Amino acid sequence: MSTVVSLVNSCLLASYEGRVPPPWIRRAVEDGLAGVGVFGTNLAAPAPGARTPAPVPYGTLHDDIVAPLRAVRPDVLIALDEEGGDVTRLDYHRGSPYPGNHALGAVDDPGLTRRVASAIGADLVDAGINLCLGPCADVNSQPDNPIIGVRSFGADPELVARHTEAFVRGLQDSGAAATLKHFPGHGDTGIDSHTALPDVDRDLPALRALDLPPFVAGIAAGAKAVMTGHIRLPRLAEPPATLSPRIVTGLLRGELGYEGVIISDALEMAPILGRYGFGGAAVLAWSAGVDLVLLGASGVEHTLPEVYKAVEAALRKGELTIDRLEEAAARVDALRTWALPVAPGVSRHPGIGLVAARRAVSSVGVHPFGPAAPVHTVRLMSAANMAVGVAPWGLARALEGLDRLASSVDVDPGTDPAEIPLPAVGPLAVVVRDAAGDPWQHAAVEALRARRPDLVTVDMGLAPAPGRLTSPLLLTRGAGLANAIAAAEFLTGRGWSAPLSER
Repeated sequence: MSTVVSLVNSCLLASYEGRVPPPWIRRAVEDGLAGVGVFGTNLAAPAPGARTPAPVPYGTLHDDIVAPLRAVRPDVLIALDEEGGDVTRLDYHRGSPYPGNHALGAVDDPGLTRRVASAIGADLVDAGINLCLGPCADVNSQPDNPIIGVRSFGADPELVARHTEAFVRGLQDSGAAATLKHFPGHGDTGIDSHTALPDVDRDLPALRALDLPPFVAGIAAGAKAVMTGHIRLPRLAEPPATLSPRIVTGLLRGELGYEGVIISDALEMAPILGRYGFGGAAVLAWSAGVDLVLLGASGVEHTLPEVYKAVEAALRKGELTIDRLEEAAARVDALRTWALPVAPGVSRHPGIGLVAARRAVSSVGVHPFGPAAPVHTVRLMSAANMAVGVAPWGLARALEGLDRLASSVDVDPGTDPAEIPLPAVGPLAVVVRDAAGDPWQHAAVEALRARRPDLVTVDMGLAPAPGRLTSPLLLTRGAGLANAIAAAEFLTGRGWSAPLSER
């Protein structure tokens, strides 16, 4: 193994297909690979046809994924997205037992946010995960943002800043390294950067006022990592932020004084991969000042030789230097030292998640159904963004756990509302996600309400603006399992008594 390849490995987060790490990635870890990203594609799928899949036990996640990698090198970074609420990997097939940022921001209790983050961090450490790719520090100033939404604490920079600080401290209290994302701010975009390159029309003073305060607060709290976003700020720089020296080295390192590890967002995302390829994008990211390049779920075995070849060519041409790679590797090495894993445990801490989710629930004109009669649900399906993936959502499982589910129907997007079956009598909840921004969902709810005026809409997405509220409406501010249970409790008057991990 050449010195250059070992050096490049020490600045890479790669991934693999399937559940158990294959031999090639174990060899890469042995040859100095900094870390491995765990994605939904690595997690065991539920049994075919199962409506309420069992969780992936944390011991199994540790035994199948973490332990084989740490047996090769104990200090390897193992990273995943664990934001709570809609974006979860530990609970990818059952829903998170913690509310996400939108719910926590609505409650606006930084102490509660810190306790929730500390519990998430403890779960990560129990599973052997030492690098959390969260929290999302973006200010959701664009209500129709297709990729941030409920992942943000809110639209006010100072609110987002205080909760970002609390979340960072909570995660790192428990020994999981926090990653602020998506620098310098993905909140004012109308395009999902997984599929196209968004432009953010901000000059530097506007960026400082609107987008940077949460990153400043998170850095002050000691965040071990910052992730760059695949967004373009044409008033500041032509390249996407991840590949821009002015944004990475000038703004983040220079103006904000950040000294920790800078991680790229996944290079597999279309606007980066399509234009630059894995190798070209990695070289540009390291040249811009990124330390740790995240390849993404498709950044598997065949991509590594492409990256090595691109680096060797860039070194020959003077487009990248050994000194820059050594500087990056030193920062990553310091992170690995800080994040050395502790022995895995078996305890979970979901109670605080349900407490927080209950506090986030709000209603407009809703009279609870009460505990006497079971509830019928109609769920209007919507496409999840790529950050959320296929994590389950809805009320059926929560009502079933309370022994109060009468029936459940899932309706495909675009279905004629006249064809949606409704029970003639009995409590009815129509479950939606971000309905105010989806013309089909909005029209379907109105049509169903004409047939059943007593139905309650339960929106598990971003809370709509006050002028777009249609009563009766129950808002959960997220679609995690904890959010669903809190809504089911509100509607039925029954309390959830068993540990979330046993339901």
